[in-house]
Amino acid sequence: MPADIEDFDRVLTECVTIVSRVVPDSPMVSVTLCARTGLRTVACSHAKAELFDELQSAAGQGPVLDAIGHGIAVTADDLTADSRWRRFTADTTEVRSLYSEPLEWEGSSFGAITLYSGDAGGFADETRVAVRVTADHIVLLYRTALDAARMREIAAQLKEALNTRAIIDQALGIIMAQRRCTSHQAFEILRNVSQVKNVKLYQVAATIVETVSGEPPQRPRFEEPPQRTADPKK
Repeated sequence: MPADIEDFDRVLTECVTIVSRVVPDSPMVSVTLCARTGLRTVACSHAKAELFDELQSAAGQGPVLDAIGHGIAVTADDLTADSRWRRFTADTTEVRSLYSEPLEWEGSSFGAITLYSGDAGGFADETRVAVRVTADHIVLLYRTALDAARMREIAAQLKEALNTRAIIDQALGIIMAQRRCTSHQAFEILRNVSQVKNVKLYQVAATIVETVSGEPPQRPRFEEPPQRTADPKK
């Protein structure tokens, strides 16, 4: 899960709040994602839903873990008569029925959306269909947010590459003037110095520019392109 996705958690919270309100009996809803340290509840309609997720993570077993691990929906109509997750059910008596739908992308599960209820009897087919549709929307949100984060990272890398390239070009110009050589020969000189001193190429270039000019090289400023706005006439 990318750490710089700012609005992802907020949108998910809105999703689970809507689900909790529109499905019958207003169950507790949570969205859980896989993290390096275990499960991470990124959105929930009730604080207890997050607690139930944490209990499963601590116990190392539970319907959410099964849904994510096997990539199939997990349901329980009455946990008091269910022996599949004894370590989890032993720590809570407030949940009687639940339904956990995995979140799948590119052939693997990366999380789950789960309904918790204090009443036995499970959830109606219509409710489970609604949860599956919501899961699809969450996957789409995740993919969109991840793509946006990757684009921001690529843009930052491109800016850095352009900045360092400008400094290298300044250094090449200085070497060409001093050595009366071609740009290719100047680059070979710069690269050899970089290898001998075991210093990055642009750092050697920056030192050359600063030595000649008496001040650190000025990086070019790249302005963000203006954002497009929708034409109100259309």
